[in-house]
Amino acid sequence: MNTERRLTLLRSRFDEESPVAFVFSDPTNIAYLTGFEGVFDGEDAHAAVVTREAAWLFTDSRYGEALTNAAKGTEWHVRVVRENLYITMCGELTGMGVDSIALESSAPHGRFRFVSREFQGNVQAVDQMVEEMRQVKESDEIERITRAQEFAEAAFEHALTILRAGVRELDAALEIEFHMRRAGSDGVAFSPIVASGPNSSLPHARASHRVIESGDFVTVDLGARVGGYCSDMARTVVVGQASERHREIYEVVRAANEAGLSAVRPGLQGSSIDRAARAVIEDAGFGEYFGHGLGHGVGMDVHELPSISPRGTKSVREGAVITIEPGVYVPGFGGVRIEDLVCVGADGAQVLSRSPKDLIEL
Repeated sequence: MNTERRLTLLRSRFDEESPVAFVFSDPTNIAYLTGFEGVFDGEDAHAAVVTREAAWLFTDSRYGEALTNAAKGTEWHVRVVRENLYITMCGELTGMGVDSIALESSAPHGRFRFVSREFQGNVQAVDQMVEEMRQVKESDEIERITRAQEFAEAAFEHALTILRAGVRELDAALEIEFHMRRAGSDGVAFSPIVASGPNSSLPHARASHRVIESGDFVTVDLGARVGGYCSDMARTVVVGQASERHREIYEVVRAANEAGLSAVRPGLQGSSIDRAARAVIEDAGFGEYFGHGLGHGVGMDVHELPSISPRGTKSVREGAVITIEPGVYVPGFGGVRIEDLVCVGADGAQVLSRSPKDLIEL
């Protein structure tokens, strides 16, 4: 990972912003800026401080040894704090003559108030600075996402051998997770979704004790994790023989998926890509059954910038990895979601998903 480039890019913002130091507390943003691997576990126990001249990482004793070893050969200075991390940080910054800081606006409100009270200088908020940087993936990041996608694809293929009438959603989801971990995935990007029958009309359904029945739509949504990076995909199948209604809904979603993929271009607003797919569903008379955005960025988090939705007003950048996941969800009957993982290339969508999109009857 080219973390020197990341710090250089971050420091270029000092020409635009007034603070003397940027302060970051989001664990994923800190992991991105430092490039340290195998240390951060999502615990909210660190603060990163970057000035024009130096970079400090404040942490507690649980991570002191691991972070000190990881920082060797880098410009990061690790400070192991025995008392309150933010009181110590504020005191040291003041002692260094820093009189103005910018804290990321994603910090909890209580933390922002606490730092504002403790720091002897000006404190302001900065919005999504690192998140914007994370949108454009380096080649090594794309390789990790691609590998995570391969684990997810293999797990879906395995799922096709176990999804049948009489199987509980929960058992299928556990088997999918076990398959990814056993194959070498570092973990899951999120708890796998196996949603059958009427549950499939719930976009974020949790795998339940419901027993799959013949005639059910079954949506499988899953993602693996490799080297700190996620994948994300979804397919919908029918257990038993598909009815005409199954086929109608499925083909509308598949057409919307293809329209969304065709619309992907760097420089387009996320809302424009969303509109291309949403129009297909609306024209088919199912507009009221597609309520969520078409997609989102994927990287160190499974949901990150950019937003591919009616609210996606920012341009999608070349090098971003996004999902294209239209759906139709009919309450009481079921739903279909077809989700592909895509790298935004100079000429359009480079689809990382390989699983077939023909309607599968099991």
